[in-house]
Amino acid sequence: MVGFGGYGSSGGLMTFLPFIGILVILFIIIPAIAKGRNRGGPALVLKEFKLNENDDEFLKIVGRASGLLAWIFSLIGIDPITSLICNKKSLKFEEAAIQNGKNTLNVPLAAVSGVYSGINKPFALLVIGTIFVLGGLIGAISVRSFGIFFVGLIIGAVFIIFYFLKKTMTFGIYCGGDKPIATICLKKSIIEGQNIDESKYDFAADALLQAVLKCK
Repeated sequence: MVGFGGYGSSGGLMTFLPFIGILVILFIIIPAIAKGRNRGGPALVLKEFKLNENDDEFLKIVGRASGLLAWIFSLIGIDPITSLICNKKSLKFEEAAIQNGKNTLNVPLAAVSGVYSGINKPFALLVIGTIFVLGGLIGAISVRSFGIFFVGLIIGAVFIIFYFLKKTMTFGIYCGGDKPIATICLKKSIIEGQNIDESKYDFAADALLQAVLKCK
């Protein structure tokens, strides 16, 4: 009877786990991905960051499209980039893609009403990692098997580690209204790319706002 009950608990738990996965996908992962796309578009690999308030062209941020295909294209000289370049009078935002060509936006600093900078992290990864760890713990208690806890702990730890490593910096320019007219989202590539330092972007936002105030 004890052995049959243990088997039933294990089978019930294994049957229930797919439903947890479905709920996670429906209510956490999909809304998180949609929110990320709506806020700032796809994340780019940071290639260049320049900030010198003494120069006329005091701010320059450059990123390229992320992903393996974009990296391969960059090796052969096809490197679609997105850039934000600011001088004391205006800013230039240029967005490039392999399929769509270039889109360029020139804005006088006097028209800028606000600047946003901040770090975004994929909170869904932390939730999924926690679910796997707790699921492994509950499963181990139910069937008294350390192996289930170990598997849940390893898989959960992978998701949690990626949560802490996978951060995206969003830098947006506003000209009235509640939607930015130009947004650049940047991340560090495992293969290449500069480190994402939040303080640099905070300084850049302050420098841009100071230049805007001087033009008002």
